Amino acid sequence: MEQEIVKVFNEQYEQIGTATRAEVHEKGLWHETFHCWLVNKDYIYFQIRSSQKKDYPGLLDITAAGHLLALETVEAGIREVKEELGLSINIQEVVRMGMTSCSIVSEKMIDNEFCHVYLYPFEHDWDSFELQYEEVSGVVRARLDEAQSFFLGETVTLNIEGYEYFPDGQRGRVVRPVSTAQFVPYRELYVAQVIEFVKNEMFK
Repeated sequence: MEQEIVKVFNEQYEQIGTATRAEVHEKGLWHETFHCWLVNKDYIYFQIRSSQKKDYPGLLDITAAGHLLALETVEAGIREVKEELGLSINIQEVVRMGMTSCSIVSEKMIDNEFCHVYLYPFEHDWDSFELQYEEVSGVVRARLDEAQSFFLGETVTLNIEGYEYFPDGQRGRVVRPVSTAQFVPYRELYVAQVIEFVKNEMFK
């Protein structure tokens, strides 16, 4: 996976070449990712990253996301939803929010991303998920209004509910409050902007 080839861009989103995933994270090169948030008029959904993941194991993250490979179109990123969550949806079923940029610097890497953001109106139940356990160990949700306040910094905890799945196929109920420390460190206000878009553009 670290040797997969991705497009490399300058800060103006002009392609300047290609590199491996390992190289872009090592050198802080700008590259593309695909984000798909599962939402409905009441909830926004998050994945629990597998404890086996090299980066941010066990933290809460975008419902489904991944790197776009050099030969892929942006729309091809919809495969991430099937790969990670087991949901078969196509690009006609999602709503395009737009593109944003995100830069995260940690001890292990410099992650500079142009993120193509999509939203899927999710009305199925928990049994519809078939998780890729090496990538995702659970799915949880939070109420939209509560999540908006939390990601705007107005509250310090967020109540989540859902399921964590175990290697043997069993699943355990998750109901707990979480803090920002339990989330992958997104660009400030990113998730709040996603929720605002959901409320204003999808479920008025």
